[in-house]
Amino acid sequence: FLKPGINQEGYWIAEHLLEQIECKVIPIFEALYSDCVAVFAFDNSSNHAAFSKDALVASRMNLNLSGKQPVMRNTYFGPNNQLQTMVFPITYHDEKLRGKPKGINKQVLIEREKWPPGGLILVCKECKEKIQDISRTTCCARRVISLKPDFIAQKGAIEELIENAGHKCIFPPKFHCELNFIERYWVLLKDIRVKIVIIRGKGYKKLFLKVLIR
Repeated sequence: FLKPGINQEGYWIAEHLLEQIECKVIPIFEALYSDCVAVFAFDNSSNHAAFSKDALVASRMNLNLSGKQPVMRNTYFGPNNQLQTMVFPITYHDEKLRGKPKGINKQVLIEREKWPPGGLILVCKECKEKIQDISRTTCCARRVISLKPDFIAQKGAIEELIENAGHKCIFPPKFHCELNFIERYWVLLKDIRVKIVIIRGKGYKKLFLKVLIR
């Protein structure tokens, strides 16, 4: 059990879940069902949608050589699957940038020959306000790079972890609780809870665990 709170053990975040999946859930499943492939199902909470630190995420990228830059993984683009490294090579003409993360829309787009002569702003008003418009494809640098196939194909950290372990991961559509398996689980749990006497204090955790595994 995690004791939530600033002065306790903090709060449940994506890193906690990833550690639990990698170090406990997958090993337990594989020990019990060594010849099977697991299908993990998650709802659409923010923790479940989190990306790994080196993921290709446009919103993390700066336009110019300033600010904190993420170290992103290498990627491939174009019809010939051209390799694009996300750090400057050690032979780069500017010694200060050698081995440093590019992490910048401008540099990445120039290498892809997608930087227009007039330039681009980092993010436009419409994108800031999250206004949906499929025809708006070149309004700002983040919009341009976010629509590239390699960025669109970027999976969340949980999905990558599970698939790399040889298992499968699914997410129900957002805002469709009738398709969300976890709603049925919690309904059952609440029903059981009201039918038993909840013992607070020393025996509460043991009793709650019994309820969870029923």
